[in-house]
Amino acid sequence: MNIKKAVILSILFVFLVSFVPFGRTIKADEGYGVVTTEKGEMYKDTYGNLFPIIVLNGKKLVKISRYELEPLQDLLEKDAKEAKRKSTLPEYILKKYYASGSFAVNSQTYHALSSIVSYNQRYKGWHTYTLGFGPDTIGQSGCFLTSSAMMLATYNLTTYGSLVNPLNLNTWLKNNGGFSHDLIIFSALKNFPGIRDTDVFDHFSDAEILIYYGIIPIIRLSPEHYTPLVKTNGIADLDNNWIMNTYWRGHNSYDYSTNLGRVYSPYTNVPYYQSVRQSGYIFASSALFRTAYPTNY
Repeated sequence: MNIKKAVILSILFVFLVSFVPFGRTIKADEGYGVVTTEKGEMYKDTYGNLFPIIVLNGKKLVKISRYELEPLQDLLEKDAKEAKRKSTLPEYILKKYYASGSFAVNSQTYHALSSIVSYNQRYKGWHTYTLGFGPDTIGQSGCFLTSSAMMLATYNLTTYGSLVNPLNLNTWLKNNGGFSHDLIIFSALKNFPGIRDTDVFDHFSDAEILIYYGIIPIIRLSPEHYTPLVKTNGIADLDNNWIMNTYWRGHNSYDYSTNLGRVYSPYTNVPYYQSVRQSGYIFASSALFRTAYPTNY
C-alpha cells in the first residue's frame, strides 16, 4: 500500500469515526434511551429529541419542559412499546376498545368529552400563590398544574375536603413528592386518592380512545404549554383538535376576575374552548400526552 493511499484511508477512517457517538447506552436497533453528551447524561426519545436527566432522591427524572419532570423508567417503557408499534394504553382500556362495536375513526368522526370542569390559572383566588416550591407563581407557570386540577375535578375527586382546584392540588403535590422546585412530577398522582395510575403517550389515536371513554388527556403544546384536550378526530391537525385552555390571552376577564367554574360542552358553542391553532400554539415534537386513570373506571 503506497503512502498516498494510506493517508487517504486514514482520513476516511477519522471522518467516519467522527460520526460515532461514544458513550451511548442505547441499542442501535431501538434508537432511544440514555446517551452521554458534552452536556452530560441525557434521555433520547424515539423521535431523536434530547432531554436533560437529573437525579432526585436517587431516582433519574427527565426534564421534559420548564414545567415537568417525568421518571426516566416510565419514558423508556413507553418507548419500548412504541418501538414495536404497540399502544401504551393499559390493557383494561384496550380490551374495552377492541370489544366495542361503536368506536369508529376517520377524518370526519370526532370524539369529545361530554363535560369538563374548567379553571383559569390566572384567577385572583390563586394566581399569586407560589407554584410548588417556587420561584414561579401559579399565574405565571401553572398551566400543567391547572390542567391536572381540571382533569381530577372532572373525575369528581376531592382533596382537603373540597373539589380539586389548582390551589389545593398545589398543596397536595407539595406534600406528596409532586414537585421539584416549581417542576411538577406528574407520576406523583399515582398516589392521589381515586387515581389508579398515570400515563405518558404520543399518539392522537390513543388520545381519541381515552376521550371516547371519558378519560382526559392533557396535551403538551409548543412553546411550553399544557392544557386538556377535549375534542379530536385522532389526527394531528391544528384545526381539528380542541382544547380547554388554562387561559385565553385575548379575553381580559379570563385572565383575572373569574375562575371559569363553567361546564364545557362541545355542542353548545361555549366560547371558552378553542382549536390548537386558535390558541396560538402548535404541537410539541414528542411526549405529547399525560393522563391519570380513575380507580372507579
